[in-house]
Amino acid sequence: MLHGGEIYDKKIELDFSVSLNPLPCPAQVLDEIRAAADQVSNYPDIMQSEFAAAVAKAENRLSLKEAKFTKENIVGGNGASELLMAIVNMIRPRKALLPIPSFYGYEHVLKGRPDCEIIRYSLLKESDEPFAEDSFEITEQILNAVTGDIDLVILGNPNNPTGRLIPEGVLVKLMDRCREVGAALIVDECFYRLSDTGNFSGESVSAREYIGEFKDLFVVDAYTKLFSIPGVRVGFAITSEENAAKLRGFLPEWNMSVFAQMAGIKCAEIAGEGYFVKKSLEIIKREKAYLAKELEQMGIKTCKSDTNFLLIKNATDLYNELLGMKIMIRDCSTFEGLQKGFYRIAIKDHESNERLITAIKTLCNIRER
Repeated sequence: MLHGGEIYDKKIELDFSVSLNPLPCPAQVLDEIRAAADQVSNYPDIMQSEFAAAVAKAENRLSLKEAKFTKENIVGGNGASELLMAIVNMIRPRKALLPIPSFYGYEHVLKGRPDCEIIRYSLLKESDEPFAEDSFEITEQILNAVTGDIDLVILGNPNNPTGRLIPEGVLVKLMDRCREVGAALIVDECFYRLSDTGNFSGESVSAREYIGEFKDLFVVDAYTKLFSIPGVRVGFAITSEENAAKLRGFLPEWNMSVFAQMAGIKCAEIAGEGYFVKKSLEIIKREKAYLAKELEQMGIKTCKSDTNFLLIKNATDLYNELLGMKIMIRDCSTFEGLQKGFYRIAIKDHESNERLITAIKTLCNIRER
């Protein structure tokens, strides 16, 4: 299992393996997707002009540091994955630093460059107590791994599957270090808008706030998770105008369908207004606390998370046992740096979360007999 959402060869009623917003996709977005059917006889806008302008406007409204983006800073993609591949192919790294555990997609795109050596940096040291307060946190120690021969660093903010945000102080020093050694930095922020930055243990900031200060910084985001539309594939990268212009040359022409562009424009408008994001965070905070409490009471270790999923650890085979009850969670044993017994569960609506907890309690009772 390399990714969540691999449901097509299984009988699934509840999918906790994909970390989507528990708040349903707004009707306005779904209306745009339906309306796009009337445009299928037309080629989509090859320049993505309206989409890029809408994303830039939303990002300017959401910026906490008064960052100023234009459509020239935005490159749309067929999901974040396509953009990650294109950026790596543009940079052509010979040696890339990758924290582990992290999203398998980073390994996938780097392995597409046969001449690239992947240097893995463990976020969980052997001496650490699992799930201590600072488990999996990215600290300033990572700076020591950015040696002079590293030409690319990829990381998530927050990281997947650990759910931990990067402290602003660490992020700024990491950018300084990358600039010093001439390395590019890709920050995947697909879960950032679903993260509780206000209750983060340190200061948190989106890497996109620093686009104007670091030319070789690429922030990759998507409306996939925030608006629960993974089937539409709406991603975007934010970077310097110079790199954005170059990046477009590493993507297919017309890489965003009319469905993706029309849905993406409406997503940008709603995100920029702020209410949908705020409401989503309220639900995630409440339901995450409920799940963590219930799981801990059953003796299941739960990692501190800043976003809309939880990394848990349990000695029993929860994945297959729940699968037998038509509930799927993410088996994390395929993540570099994790072993069997680690699982990731999405934060869903309360009814679904209650059903998951009831199922696990049932399994616990069966084992105790």
